[in-house]
Amino acid sequence: MGKRSYEEAEGSNADGQEQTQPQKRSRNPHNRFNPKNIAKRQKTTQKINDGNLSQIKKRVRAIERLLEHKNEKLPANVRNDLERELQAHKQRIADESDRKLRSKMISKYHMVRFFERKKAMRLAKQLMKQLDETKDEAEIARLKADLHIAEVDLDYALYHPHMETYISLYPKPKDEAAEKDEKSSAAYHLHSSRPPMWTTIEKARQEGKSALEKIRDRRPERDFSKPTSKKTAKKSSSQSEERPAKGKYGKTEEESASESDDGGFFEED
Repeated sequence: MGKRSYEEAEGSNADGQEQTQPQKRSRNPHNRFNPKNIAKRQKTTQKINDGNLSQIKKRVRAIERLLEHKNEKLPANVRNDLERELQAHKQRIADESDRKLRSKMISKYHMVRFFERKKAMRLAKQLMKQLDETKDEAEIARLKADLHIAEVDLDYALYHPHMETYISLYPKPKDEAAEKDEKSSAAYHLHSSRPPMWTTIEKARQEGKSALEKIRDRRPERDFSKPTSKKTAKKSSSQSEERPAKGKYGKTEEESASESDDGGFFEED
């Protein structure tokens, strides 16, 4: 029997039996205590806190799926915390969406609002000058009514809601010769019809500047109870629809009645 090497001697015990070293267990990649997963969650949380919109939307969809599939299994305190977090994330998404929409609409209607504000201001000055020079009572009453319209037009151009479509007060007329006969397009459209927002501005002028600023800065109403995920919304809407009750063999009452009906083929004696 030959001599054993040093490595073979170390690997065996006193009885001559070979020792087996315990193998290291591989880490489960889905384990929440895995250091890689912990670092990944911390990185995602940091992005959400920094306002990363894509990460916030991913977190919203994850919470919605969790509440949809495991709502009954979750403890009450965990479910309440998730619902509050979901509402907070949806509010952040809505704020960012409103900010982008506001910026887009302001840049889109900036020139129209600017020119109509200048036209209404010029017309109001002209009417005030005519009002100071006129002594006829009937003419004074007419000029005051026209001045009121011009002042509301000015406030309309200033305080129209930024996040809503701006409807022009002085559109370009089809007959350009008719507009040239008047002093300005504002005077030409002085007695024309006004959009519904014009009446809202007129009523808000009586309450003061704060009411006008509230109209200008108002935001669209949103329903945060609806799921943001398209698949979740489609599934919830399909479940809400009423389905006919199925009886024996998985058939509805109408199908069973149609099959049992012989159509008058067999006659009774």
